[in-house]
Amino acid sequence: MALIDLKDIHKSYPLDGFDLEILKGITLKIEKGEFVAIMGPSGSGKSTLMNILGCLDTPTSGSYLLDG
Repeated sequence: MALIDLKDIHKSYPLDGFDLEILKGITLKIEKGEFVAIMGPSGSGKSTLMNILGCLDTPTSGSYLLDG
C-alpha cells in the first residue's frame, strides 16, 4: 500500500469570472522509503502540488490518501 496515493487530482482557482485550472488529473503513488523529485517549468503547478501533498491546501477534486 502506498504511503501517498493521489488519484485524478484537480486544482483550480477563480480568476475574472472563470476557473483557472492549475492541476489537471494528477495521479501519483509514493511508497514508503521512496525519494521523489517534483520537477517542471515555471508555472507548471509544482508548488500547488507540494501544498496539496503537505496538507496546506485541498484539491478541487480527486482523492488523496495518506498512509492508506
